Amino acid sequence: MSDFDYESLLDRALENIPEEISSRSRWRLPPPQILIEGQNTIFRNFNEVVSMMDRDDNHVYQYILNELGTSGSRDGPRARFKGRIPPKRIKKTIANYVNAYIKCSQCGAPDTHFVKQDNNVAQVSSLWCDTTSQALRAIFEILFCCDLQTASR
Repeated sequence: MSDFDYESLLDRALENIPEEISSRSRWRLPPPQILIEGQNTIFRNFNEVVSMMDRDDNHVYQYILNELGTSGSRDGPRARFKGRIPPKRIKKTIANYVNAYIKCSQCGAPDTHFVKQDNNVAQVSSLWCDTTSQALRAIFEILFCCDLQTASR
């Protein structure tokens, strides 16, 4: 076959990977700094967490309020929620937001953005796997009961 063994081929491949790809770190949110002050719960680094998400801060804030079932206010970089909410519950709400509105359902990449369709419905679109067009194709196939590839021939 060849003079190369698996290990030498693997080493050769790793050497040829560009530096900007091999040194890329995983996407991580900063840990939320949550403290309870009297009957209020304060999310101290709300703006920092939201800026790492690359989403509209009002959208994230309203999502958290709805999921927690409480009211609140925002003052500066902080968010204040009425009631004593356990920090674990807020962290779980943030994780649910990330899974629903940031991570791609197909490839799991966090490199997504919202795309508004003709009917003013926003969908999450991945920059890596083109999920939106695949999802729309599946919807059209269901609606029109045909395979688009065979129908276009």
